[in-house]
Amino acid sequence: MGDLNASFDIVDNQTNNITTESELEDIPNHHSQNINLGTIKPSGDLYHLQPPISQLRNFLEPYESLIKNLIQQFTNLVKERLTVDYQTINHYILNIIRQTSEADLVFILGSDRADNLYIKSHSNLGQDIDQNFYFNTLNTHILPTVSQVAIFNPAYHGIYRLHEDTNGERKAFVFIPLKGLPQAEVIVVCGIPQDSYLLGDIYGRILSSFYQAVQKFSHSPALVEAVILDDLKKDFGFIAAHLYERRFQLFCDRLQKMIVYFEPVLHLDPDELFISSWEALARDPDTLTAPVDLFQAAEMWGTRFIVELDQYFLRTATSSYQEARKQSKQNRSKDIVPLSVNVYPESLIRTAYFETVRQVLQEKTITSRNLILEISEKTELPQFNEGVQLKSPLTFFKKKLLEYVSQLQIRFAIDDFGVGYASVTRLAGLNPSHVKIDRNILYHQPSDIIIRFVHELVSANNLNPSNVIVEGVDETTPMSLYHLHKIGVKYIQGHIVAKPSPDIYRLSKEKYDDLRRLILEKPH
Repeated sequence: MGDLNASFDIVDNQTNNITTESELEDIPNHHSQNINLGTIKPSGDLYHLQPPISQLRNFLEPYESLIKNLIQQFTNLVKERLTVDYQTINHYILNIIRQTSEADLVFILGSDRADNLYIKSHSNLGQDIDQNFYFNTLNTHILPTVSQVAIFNPAYHGIYRLHEDTNGERKAFVFIPLKGLPQAEVIVVCGIPQDSYLLGDIYGRILSSFYQAVQKFSHSPALVEAVILDDLKKDFGFIAAHLYERRFQLFCDRLQKMIVYFEPVLHLDPDELFISSWEALARDPDTLTAPVDLFQAAEMWGTRFIVELDQYFLRTATSSYQEARKQSKQNRSKDIVPLSVNVYPESLIRTAYFETVRQVLQEKTITSRNLILEISEKTELPQFNEGVQLKSPLTFFKKKLLEYVSQLQIRFAIDDFGVGYASVTRLAGLNPSHVKIDRNILYHQPSDIIIRFVHELVSANNLNPSNVIVEGVDETTPMSLYHLHKIGVKYIQGHIVAKPSPDIYRLSKEKYDDLRRLILEKPH
């Protein structure tokens, strides 16, 4: 794998004490007896001697201290070293890994165009280590015997090789892939004790997640920790109870920082051109982009996360809308247009979300007439209720929506129509007040046919036909405003009208004239 041709500074560093998993006691295997447990009755103080009921240990529990130590040291580093360059930060990160792993040395191997591996960065050496002997051991006995095929085996998160040092102590050299071939990158952890609990696949997953997340979120320990827990969930299906609660806390902390922007929906009529409603969009205050990581986390972790997210954004969207109206001096009832707030189908069947909607209305943050809940087509309807599989998810879901309509007078919209689950079936079954056609439809060849079909489908409900809104319309959209208006589109949303902002407003005269011209003039 190539020689270690890099110099290392030997610095005395105290290693963190890592709590290792205790060994299980051997339990003798007695033959079962036919015993009537009902005849055995505890007497006296035996009731008080019964041990508490405990859950079976989760295989990830021993690694909780490793994750905690990694994040704690990284947090300290962020506080102290905010202005250092990338190489220096990387050096400190490798030292953190070395200390928390109780290892001798950590380094990163990269691959050049000739497929030769070389050292990109490294930690300090641990205490009381013979530098010459150590590097000779690596060059002669370890690196030449480890193949790239073994390292990059997709079935594992790393491999290790045991070697005996001059004192007769056997230590492990761990190779964890960070990037696959041909641009290979490997983290090598040298000198982990042979009996360490770390010599497992979970260690490889945690370390690769930690290192790569630090490269992306170099100033946010919370996001780094969230990535580690998400990766464990993806790879192993579930995690220990304490780690789950920690992930929920991280989710809530980040959620509380999010803000809301508003995007207008335009009534597309040259003789009656106005903003007919607004959609509330979640935004990260640091980047002013959608907090995709929160949506992905909610969908990965399930109901508790989803409902928490939807409750927060409902409250934030409606209160922000109320404040934005005050700032724009649009407080008269005739000036207030509806606000759409996105919600996962899973939340709509939960009592907690229903009560949050009720509370928002009772507090008069918004009226039921001006609140529209948007149900995304990209998400499947709930298949279970309280652990029981539903025979007809659509029927059950519609029943839940009718409770919102009858008790709270709430209206609904179907969002992202045309790209999700059973679009036509859901549309026909729910009879929403608004239907939003996903922008991707505009890039299909028969897009006008699809749009006409949706209009015909919703108009079949003569008593209450849905308003059809075409989303994502901008200057690059294949269909012009002229053509959209010609085929019967009455509402559009997208950057051609305005980009999302924290403010609400009326169309300026300049914008009004520009949009009206685009509707009336046939493109060349």
